[in-house]
Amino acid sequence: MSVFINAYADTNLVVPFTQKLETSISNKRVLLVKSGEAVTKFRVKDLEQLSLYEASVPPIWVNEAGKYQGVLLLDILKAADMDGVKRVKLVALNGYAIDLALSKWPGKCLFIATRHLMREIRVEMKGPTRLLIPCMIDPDGKNYAEISTANWIWNLKEIHVLD
Repeated sequence: MSVFINAYADTNLVVPFTQKLETSISNKRVLLVKSGEAVTKFRVKDLEQLSLYEASVPPIWVNEAGKYQGVLLLDILKAADMDGVKRVKLVALNGYAIDLALSKWPGKCLFIATRHLMREIRVEMKGPTRLLIPCMIDPDGKNYAEISTANWIWNLKEIHVLD
C-alpha cells in the first residue's frame, strides 16, 4: 500500500460557507480546548458561531463522501484565546491521539467538521466533530484512495496545546 506523505496544499478545497444552518439544539459540550490549567468548552452551536466553511470530500469511506460544514482549527484556538500556538494534540473519544505541528499546514487545511451534508454528525457516524485535512486530497480526485488519513481524526473530543 502506498502512503501519501505530502499535502497537495490546495486550500481552495475549503471555502466559506454562506448558507444558513439549522441551529443545533444540543446543549452538550462536544469539544474541550486545554492549555495548562485553562480550559475552554464548546458546544456545536458555539463552534458554528465562528466563521463557517465547507469542504468537499471524495468517497474515502463508505457513505461519507460529499460536503462537510464546519470551522477551522485555528479559529477554534483563537476563540479559546490560544492563538499563536505551534503544536497541538488532538484526542478522540476512544483515546486515539495525534500531535500536529500547525506550521506544517496552511490554516485552511485543518478543518473541524460539525456537519455532513448540513446535518449534525452523530457519535455513531464518527462525530460530533472530526478533523479533516482536505488539502491532502488530490484536487483531481484521482489519488484519494492512496492518501493516508492517519492524521484525520473522528469523534474528536479534546485539543491540547503542547507549545
